[in-house]
Amino acid sequence: MAPGDLRTHDNALFNALAERGPAHRSFLRAAWFDAATPSPDRFLLTDDHNAPIAGLALTERRKGLFTLREVAGGYWPFRGVVMARDAQVAPLAEALDDHRGRLGRIWRLGPVEADDPVLETLRAAARTAGWHILSRPLGRVFELDLAALGAQGDWPSTKTQRKNRWRKRRLEEESGPLRVEFFAGTDWTPAQRDAMAQVEAASWLGKLDHGGDTKFRDPAMRGYWEALCADPRLAAMLFGSLMWLGDTPAAFTFGIQAGDVRYYIANNYDQRFTQFGPGRVLLYDDFARAAGQGVTRISWGLGDAGYKSEMGAQPGPELVDLLFVRGALLSRLLSPWWERAA
Repeated sequence: MAPGDLRTHDNALFNALAERGPAHRSFLRAAWFDAATPSPDRFLLTDDHNAPIAGLALTERRKGLFTLREVAGGYWPFRGVVMARDAQVAPLAEALDDHRGRLGRIWRLGPVEADDPVLETLRAAARTAGWHILSRPLGRVFELDLAALGAQGDWPSTKTQRKNRWRKRRLEEESGPLRVEFFAGTDWTPAQRDAMAQVEAASWLGKLDHGGDTKFRDPAMRGYWEALCADPRLAAMLFGSLMWLGDTPAAFTFGIQAGDVRYYIANNYDQRFTQFGPGRVLLYDDFARAAGQGVTRISWGLGDAGYKSEMGAQPGPELVDLLFVRGALLSRLLSPWWERAA
């Protein structure tokens, strides 16, 4: 098989694993990893019959005194190991042991949700294969349980809906007609990405030193999201919305939807319109649209507890950062360092 054909074959097997695994992790396709620069070392773990049971994509990062091999990922919570739903510990442990030279004595996975069933299987297999696992807590993810909130019948509250209508009126009175564009990665235009970068530049984030952690103003990160759209399955999972006031982009949301879960990667607004909360108004519209499409859970990341809690979010799964260490002595030596590592 020619190198190009072999790569295509491996991509198909990797993608098949993502499709066979948990629906909420179905974005962990070959392109999710390969869009990164530099492209990670991606490979399959197979059983005795050469059937794929899991897939890893590794990159390298300098952390303190060490250069670590770590599971790659574009953005939280997208550090992940793609794994068949029926993967068993024993064959996975054997496959990990077969690749111990590739993994090294120390490798990292994180951030990742502590209660992820895939992680439970991976941890058990790694221990069986001889790795000790150091875990560092990072905090809890905020989530909106759209199914439960919808069942209550009073979310958003009448008061909140009335306030949002007032906000929209005031935004229009101050800045021109309000309209919202919704898009997926399949119909996401360069003009919309330019508008999102414009919002980031005018936001609090864009005023930080070195431009902050922007997703579309930063050329490399923008290129990553654009590259994902080359995979039609991934493109269909990407979602976003863009609020315009007249000819000015005022706010946006962006994320990925897998199964019945929506992960919000970024939401931001132009600070000039802070008084009337365009970002919050747009999020409520986004959540209503998501609920109408069968989404039951919004995963909203760490931090910003104030406005997220006010909108109905509750603390969800704990995020952890894991270090897999081969050898009990090395594990004991690294444990204090890992616990305080930034």
